[in-house]
Amino acid sequence: MVSASTPARKLVYLAGILLFLCLICLPLADHYLPIAPDVYLMENDPTTLPDFSIAHLFKSFNVLQRGYLEKTFGFRKLLVRMENILDIFWLQAVNQYQTVIKGKEDWLFLSQENNDLNVIQDYRSVRLFTQAQLERWVNVYRGRDEWLANRGIRYLIVVAPNKHTVYPEYLPPQFNKVSPVSRTDQLVSALETAGVPVLDLRATMDKVKRQALAYYRTDTHWTTFGAFAGYVQIMKRLGQWFPQFEPEIRGDFDIAITPNLNGGLASMLALGDDFPESRVTFTPRFQRKAVETAAPHPIPPYFQPTVVMDTHDASRPNVVVFRDSFAHELIPFLSEHFNKTTYLWPYPSTTREMRFFDKQLIEKEKPALVIDEFVERYFTEFPAKTTPAQQ
Repeated sequence: MVSASTPARKLVYLAGILLFLCLICLPLADHYLPIAPDVYLMENDPTTLPDFSIAHLFKSFNVLQRGYLEKTFGFRKLLVRMENILDIFWLQAVNQYQTVIKGKEDWLFLSQENNDLNVIQDYRSVRLFTQAQLERWVNVYRGRDEWLANRGIRYLIVVAPNKHTVYPEYLPPQFNKVSPVSRTDQLVSALETAGVPVLDLRATMDKVKRQALAYYRTDTHWTTFGAFAGYVQIMKRLGQWFPQFEPEIRGDFDIAITPNLNGGLASMLALGDDFPESRVTFTPRFQRKAVETAAPHPIPPYFQPTVVMDTHDASRPNVVVFRDSFAHELIPFLSEHFNKTTYLWPYPSTTREMRFFDKQLIEKEKPALVIDEFVERYFTEFPAKTTPAQQ
């Protein structure tokens, strides 16, 4: 037995101390001499820390408080990757409060999107609308419909399903449905009863999945197969008001399946290379008419810059589309049918405020149609209160 006072034991202690000091100094060393391996992690960049001064002291404190150090210390991305490898592949840990969960056959699902929105709870129908909440929602959308109708403008709500709704068979088995009725069922039914035009694409996506991949395994969004089917249903619905649209639906595309898609959910785990997937692309066999033009509208209060597509055909109607990320794949299809299409990407509804509905811009653009496009989880996110500007 080796005594605690022997040189060998002291050498072990010294090596442990040196290793510990080396490890805690690595993040600082990486800050000055970038030595961490390159790992792709999809996340929002932190707010830039202002130059230190007494005048900027309060601003600096706010930036630090909002996670600046958490997102900028050395080796962070590698550590996030290692933690997710441990959780997903070794421990096979799954709980609804993870940002992303792994389901069956390497399918990934968004779970905890933010502090207020848990998509798994939304799927499970843990919290249904009360009658009072449902009436408030209906009053908001009916008010928009009536406000637009008074100006001769058509209104259509388009709901893109959550991936969980379309592919529940790949969710971990412990996430069972609490109720056969969902918030989406409640709200769509109430809007239809109130006469508010709403297009629910859940049944459409269910048909697509029987023939092709409707949503990506490693992303939260639909594939181009799913987006194209959604576009067709939108144009058929609009054909009730604009009869020229339905005969114009184009189906002459070359379809390609190419490797190396960086799925958003896999990238959020820093595990894009561990969840390979192929991208679906539609290349038209015709010359597209719609081209992107300069957007004069500023970003605030929008999440992303405005996109304006123009065919320069004044015989066609103009449209304003309030969108989210699901409209990205719709833009090339929809834009061909209108003179000018203005795509606005507001911040989604939260429990504190409703997604911005820009009446001032609508009155300026004077479109023939306004489309309110939502992914299902944003469509049903109920705010505590609304203001006239949000309605």
